[in-house]
Amino acid sequence: MTSNHSEIRAGLIGCGRIARVHVRHLKTLPHVRLVGVCDVDPERARAFAAEAGAAEWVSEPDELFRLGVDAVHVLTPPTSHADTAVAALEQGVHVLVEKPMATSTAAAARMQAAATAARRLLCTDHNRLFDPVIVRARQMLESGMLGTLLSAEAYQGVNVQEGGPAAAPLAMWLNLAPHPLYLLRAFIGDITESQAYAGQLGEIRAVLRGSRALGFLCFSPGASPYLNALTLHGTKATLHIDLNTMTLVQRRTRRLPSMLAKAALNVDVGVQLFASTARTTLQVATGRMGTYPGIGEVIRRFHDAIASGGPAPVGPEDGHAVVALLDGLWAQTHGAAHAARTRRAPARPAPGGKVVLVTGASGFLGRRVVEALAARGHQVRAMVRFPCLEVESERVGEVTATLGEDASVAAALEGVDAVVHCAARVARRGTRDDFFRDNVDGTRHLLEAARRAGVRRFVHVSSIAVYGVERGLERVAEDAAYDPHPDWRGAYTWSKLEADRLVVERGEALGLETIVLRPGILVGAGGPEFTARLTLGRLRGRVFIVGRPGQRLPLCHVDDVARAAALAVTAPSARGAYNLVDDALTQRQWLREREAAGWPFRPVYIPPVVAAVPALALETVARLTGRGRPALSRYRVRRATESVRFETGRAVRDLAWTPETGVGRVTTDGPAPRRHAPVASAVGGAVVADPGGAS
Repeated sequence: MTSNHSEIRAGLIGCGRIARVHVRHLKTLPHVRLVGVCDVDPERARAFAAEAGAAEWVSEPDELFRLGVDAVHVLTPPTSHADTAVAALEQGVHVLVEKPMATSTAAAARMQAAATAARRLLCTDHNRLFDPVIVRARQMLESGMLGTLLSAEAYQGVNVQEGGPAAAPLAMWLNLAPHPLYLLRAFIGDITESQAYAGQLGEIRAVLRGSRALGFLCFSPGASPYLNALTLHGTKATLHIDLNTMTLVQRRTRRLPSMLAKAALNVDVGVQLFASTARTTLQVATGRMGTYPGIGEVIRRFHDAIASGGPAPVGPEDGHAVVALLDGLWAQTHGAAHAARTRRAPARPAPGGKVVLVTGASGFLGRRVVEALAARGHQVRAMVRFPCLEVESERVGEVTATLGEDASVAAALEGVDAVVHCAARVARRGTRDDFFRDNVDGTRHLLEAARRAGVRRFVHVSSIAVYGVERGLERVAEDAAYDPHPDWRGAYTWSKLEADRLVVERGEALGLETIVLRPGILVGAGGPEFTARLTLGRLRGRVFIVGRPGQRLPLCHVDDVARAAALAVTAPSARGAYNLVDDALTQRQWLREREAAGWPFRPVYIPPVVAAVPALALETVARLTGRGRPALSRYRVRRATESVRFETGRAVRDLAWTPETGVGRVTTDGPAPRRHAPVASAVGGAVVADPGGAS
């Protein structure tokens, strides 16, 4: 369809996080009207339509096309970009698609051909090309300020611990790597040759030969802090652009004596950095530059091109070229069969042993589970996202797979008798959608994949955090009800409860022997430091604890939980849920043991009734401002200060399990180092990355 009126009728396909950015910029265009939104989740589509001011919401793209849209923004996951865009183009609808344009060169070629046949615009959102600092850098280069461009270096990366179990290496590559690649193309020209190398944790370094200069790519899923920069080396000057802070610094040599030139260079860089920071801050403060300014410029130019009949700001040939680079560099570093690549242990199980897949095998608990299974004669496949384990046992083989990649999970499950599922997102960072994707959806996909692979037993590591404890209750058995308000305690607790419920209710229906382990707060050497279920910070050698000294702590040593997981793999009568708690210590006893081992803080106990006052204030502010639930609430205070026992009789009877290592051993080994277990593989019930998680 073609627009024969002054108004452009637009629609959005995909109502995720980036859709809000698109809506914000669309609302600044007087000649564009958002008529409808589409999402596979009808409830999300309905809520987003109301938020965005769209008249209609639908759950299928075809329904959106029937609303008479002139253009659509395709904001779905990359795997669906090609099919969605081609369907729109065949209906005569212009398409703006988020990067990457597609996930393969074949799909990108199909999209390009569809755009040509339909005579419609196909634009990829290479937004950083239009960020103010990049526009300025291109102007400086074109004016001759840098001299002849010799090379360009692009840096892009994020700490893998922020990703979660479903953040697959390939998905991270497709999501992040387009940015540095299209920036490099803009400066060094068409890329004719490339050579790439893979490093630890998915690190990729590449040398690219462009038609105008050399390019260097650094892509890192393990870097901290976040990498997002571009450096241009010219014969007259070097330009460094930080795309995180939107700052630009030029380094050039002055005609001064050597020592003075070095000092002048440092002063010059400092002045430029300060001025650039001040300029960016002023633009943001005055509203002249909001977040994602480049996306706003792409959207404006795209719709202007529709109205004028001009070319798209980023043509399909540019999107196609970047996809070809993504394909080529990934093939060089990982090979075409990376998704299914596994390294299995050469040894067979001992008599009576099983072939067991352990997810989250590089985490605080996962490593211990691998060791415990191997010690009992099982052949273990330690599932990790990146090769990282150093295990000497011939019964342990590393399996590179990710919950977000169906092919790699299917390959990892071939010939497996049992699964021990430890992987979970436990980081404090992340949205509710992130926790749902990793802890609930990831578990669902693993359950279904295990059924298809013929796995018999599925051991899921949950948490005692799932329980709802009534006032006055002294003992909690496995038949206790779920917490009726898990979301009041945070997205982590809510997602772990939903995953627990999923395994309990869905596992048996899939024909799996399902076992749910609900450990207490995990402690042990190598794990994050645990002090109390709820602390309000530290000051001058004191730690402020909400609760009472005599409060019983639901602790369990990580080695004891690992042993329970190993026992659960073969225990003949094991079914259902099991508490794993060694609650022999009170809060006072726990901290006295730690003080004796050299812990340098003195506890200051805050009565729950006192802590409830600021909690109420924070709840009131959150309610009035509409900012969701506060970090501290009265409900969390109550749950964190309970003193109950968790019954472990079922574990004793069915698993022949009792705490052998014991929580007292933690203090004799000295205080545990302050280190968060990898997000992709830390156990859900551990509360190790969030000491309040079991509260």
